[in-house]
Amino acid sequence: MKEVISSGIVEPAELVELVNKWFRRATIVMVSKCSISYSGRASSIARESTRLIILKQDGTVLVHESVGSNPLNWQPRSSIVTKKISESEVELRAIRVSPREELVIRVTGRSLVVVVELGDEGLTIYGKEEDIIEELANNPSRIISGATLIAREVSTPYGRVDIMLKDPSGKLVVVEVKRARAEIEAAQQLHRYVEYYRRLGLDVYGVLVAPDISNSTLKYLGDHGLKYVKYSPKGSGAISLL
Repeated sequence: MKEVISSGIVEPAELVELVNKWFRRATIVMVSKCSISYSGRASSIARESTRLIILKQDGTVLVHESVGSNPLNWQPRSSIVTKKISESEVELRAIRVSPREELVIRVTGRSLVVVVELGDEGLTIYGKEEDIIEELANNPSRIISGATLIAREVSTPYGRVDIMLKDPSGKLVVVEVKRARAEIEAAQQLHRYVEYYRRLGLDVYGVLVAPDISNSTLKYLGDHGLKYVKYSPKGSGAISLL
């Protein structure tokens, strides 16, 4: 384990000192009562509550609540401006220049703070996206029961379609495969493929295959008539969610 530099319950004035001293030199983990506001590509507010705040060494800022794996708010690679508002309140302003975004965290009262040097060894991945595509192409019923394989790695003006299937009713199925959590970009790419084949006069729909998916991506799929299939490489099969 890397060195724990500092830990304990601190007053607002000491919190300012710790953040100013260690931001971008170490990781700062805080449990604080705070309210949050964000402005930039959109805007949002979060009323005062006890939350987990993480200031990473690369400048990334994350705020978590008691449930869910995704942060309530986050800001990539920011600069931090701290300001003591009063004896009991501190403002942490995370600023990103391009695009212009500001995440303002107002901390009230004392905070539990740990300053630590974390490692950055990265993650070794076992099982590439190509391996998953090959497995699914050899077992198309894991995507749609009774489907048959038409082709793999099909070129279009918008990129390569991972897998092309025919479902039991004879419809063409365009399949986009993701090894990790599917985000909105993957759904948009699938939509472009499907629209391309529809313009050619084909009866087609799209399926996004991934082990996990964000809520916004799932909503995008539903809004555009696309489907999501959860891929579980260690399970007995894929589970269709839409």
